[in-house]
Amino acid sequence: MTVLAQTENMEESAKSLLQITATARTKLAELLAEAGDEASAIRVFVSGGGCGGMAYGMTYADQSTDYDHVIETPELKVVVDAVALNFLHGAEIDFTSDGPNPAFVFRNAYQAPKTGGGGCGSGGCGGGGCGR
Repeated sequence: MTVLAQTENMEESAKSLLQITATARTKLAELLAEAGDEASAIRVFVSGGGCGGMAYGMTYADQSTDYDHVIETPELKVVVDAVALNFLHGAEIDFTSDGPNPAFVFRNAYQAPKTGGGGCGSGGCGGGGCGR
């Protein structure tokens, strides 16, 4: 498989792993246009992983790396690194303007298995002690 074919397959894979609704694409394109020459794409990232679970966010990007998956539409370019893409498998990014606080919403994103509670030997957040 050629490098170009591999890149195209990765881009298709990224699109199937992470969906961006039309509403979110429109809003992201507006924000990217407002950023002007300072940004060429939107970067989706994942952080955290502790008791509160993963945190999902976006920022401006002025470049991409060889490890990024690129989702490109006529109006928008989104980059996601390979590690973050693993946590975004099957997720959808939407934009909602319902209520007083318009926001981007990550739906069906990765959720760590629930652990904790209990006594001796329980692991994870909120794990109990052994009466010590």
